[in-house]
Amino acid sequence: MFGASWAQAEATSISEETIDICLSGLDRESDKRVCVGLAAQNCAQAGALGACLDAEIDYWDARLSAGFGMALDRAQGKDSDAESLALEPRDQAGALRAAQESWKAYRSATCAFEQTLWETGAATSPESQGCHLYLTAEQTFYLEAVALIE
Repeated sequence: MFGASWAQAEATSISEETIDICLSGLDRESDKRVCVGLAAQNCAQAGALGACLDAEIDYWDARLSAGFGMALDRAQGKDSDAESLALEPRDQAGALRAAQESWKAYRSATCAFEQTLWETGAATSPESQGCHLYLTAEQTFYLEAVALIE
């Protein structure tokens, strides 16, 4: 039993290095989206596509959380700077939180719509998973860029 579970987990694991290598090979003008889904495609050669997509979605969700955290730290720093300099407060942190909540609702609604476009209409269809994967990666790229703004 343990061996079968291990074999299944091994077959559906993605190589995060595949994504990292792809992204590091791009210049500033390149579209980072070319790297999204590569790890799931490679994984699917040895395992089930749905499980591989889920694994890559987990990667992007974790990276999204980290990117949001970095952007929030930056926004809170800017809010503190404005307060200490007696500038007009902008509440960047509050605006970022509100934007992220709106984005989550957008992703949910967009991927629910995407489900209706396909024959199965299942949330676990590769098309629905792909929607979640690509939208999450795009938001990750956005938040990571925002975190770097001076």
